[in-house]
Amino acid sequence: MTSINPHYTFNYSQPEEYRLSHDSIFLARQIYEQLTHLDLTQSTVLDVCSGSGVVGMDFLFHRRANNQSLPQIFDFLEIQEIYKEHFNQNKQSLGEMPTKLHFVHRNYNDLQLDIFREKYDLIMSAPPYFRLGKGKLSPSEFKNRCRFFIDSDLKNLLLGIAFSLKKSGVAYILLRDLPEHGLDVIHEAKKICQDILRIEIIGDIRGTHFLKLRASF
Repeated sequence: MTSINPHYTFNYSQPEEYRLSHDSIFLARQIYEQLTHLDLTQSTVLDVCSGSGVVGMDFLFHRRANNQSLPQIFDFLEIQEIYKEHFNQNKQSLGEMPTKLHFVHRNYNDLQLDIFREKYDLIMSAPPYFRLGKGKLSPSEFKNRCRFFIDSDLKNLLLGIAFSLKKSGVAYILLRDLPEHGLDVIHEAKKICQDILRIEIIGDIRGTHFLKLRASF
């Protein structure tokens, strides 16, 4: 996939210390293209590891620009509170829409709490790619949290998605193999999710797996 974004939306507010990659922009567009047929009018949606809200808001931008139905509620789950100010600015830039947008200052481990049980019709996530001990850390704790699984791990991310996704729902997520560290992330994810989520590779975004997850029945 090209690194040039052919579907510009708007200029996002982001922390200067860490700028989003094109992976997030392309993920939003790919999810949009997967769901053009779907009526989201009564839906509740979640962006996990949302940062300043780029993936979810880009998705909403594309839906609105093409006169497609918009979800009723859209939650943006993010552990780093520094992003809240940027989220609010981006929400203002996105403009008025019927969807209620909420910044939820929580770790994705919390998705396994009963308050989140089978709550979401649609989940999307561009999580960290790297593991502690598998790559060089930055002097910046903030930047490390953006790039590495620090507050939790892949297992709890996937279990949280499984727990909070409705039985009829669908999730889309980016996961990257790390062959230089001997990590086959698809094999790992399928082992974690056996009997709870069906994992399907539906594409590639700049060398990263674009996955579709549904509940196993």
